[in-house]
Amino acid sequence: MGLEDVKTEYADYEICCDKPDIRPYRGVLVCRSCGTVHGPVLADSPRRAFSEEEISQRRQSEPVYRTIGARTVIPRSNVDITGAPLSAKTKSLFWRLAKIQKSVTSTFERNLSIAQPKLLNMASMLGLPQTVTEEALRIYSKAVKNKLTMGRSIDNLVAASIFIAIKRHGIPRTLDEVAESIQITKKSLSKAYRLIMQEFNIKLQPVSPVTFISKFSSELGLSMQVQNRAKELLKITKQKTSLIGKDPKGLASAAIYIAAKELNEPRSQVELSKIAHISEVTLRNRTKNIKNAVGLKK
Repeated sequence: MGLEDVKTEYADYEICCDKPDIRPYRGVLVCRSCGTVHGPVLADSPRRAFSEEEISQRRQSEPVYRTIGARTVIPRSNVDITGAPLSAKTKSLFWRLAKIQKSVTSTFERNLSIAQPKLLNMASMLGLPQTVTEEALRIYSKAVKNKLTMGRSIDNLVAASIFIAIKRHGIPRTLDEVAESIQITKKSLSKAYRLIMQEFNIKLQPVSPVTFISKFSSELGLSMQVQNRAKELLKITKQKTSLIGKDPKGLASAAIYIAAKELNEPRSQVELSKIAHISEVTLRNRTKNIKNAVGLKK
């Protein structure tokens, strides 16, 4: 394949190398040839279609989510689907059907019919792949069956289900980032997250700092050499007992800060702390820890 063919195939992305091979990986689009990160995966964004053939292909290829909640909703309306007014007899019949449907619909179905659109919208804002979205739906459905939603906010529990699914699949998204994107407070998200984790006794593997290297480096516009050096520093410090239990975001940002400075691509502490959602004090402390562990000069 020539360079012109490559440019045509990957016209929607910036050409990062001579042989780009862009594929989704853990919620982001990554070139497998050079490692460049091109942005988040928008899993549920449909392609534009104009002809009947394109519309048919799009319907077959779009992600299909599990249908939950009532399949049919009978509204209490005074007009039919064409906008014409209903007769008194027909209107009375529809009102009666709507009342019967409401009485036979369980609280479980009503809750999920409200929560599913919210969950899909939140997943879309975070650019999550379909597998993570389906995992979040399963977690939330389990929470509803166990009556965890009684007296609690649906938005908070939906956001917590998404965050647990994100951590299960090893996608580099922080608690602050999820709370900010979904527009809820960090405190509310943390509380709902702990509730679901304790109720279902969910055990998650601790997140490795390496998972944040590509994400932070991409946002800062750093080269692959800096990313490789940062991963090398984290690999050396992995067995150091003094760094066990430290925030992976802080370790990743500190390794990037040191590597960027070594390879003449320096970034300020303000930039790194803002992207990693940590304080500058934490960044300086983790930088000192890594330098001491590796044996670098201060």
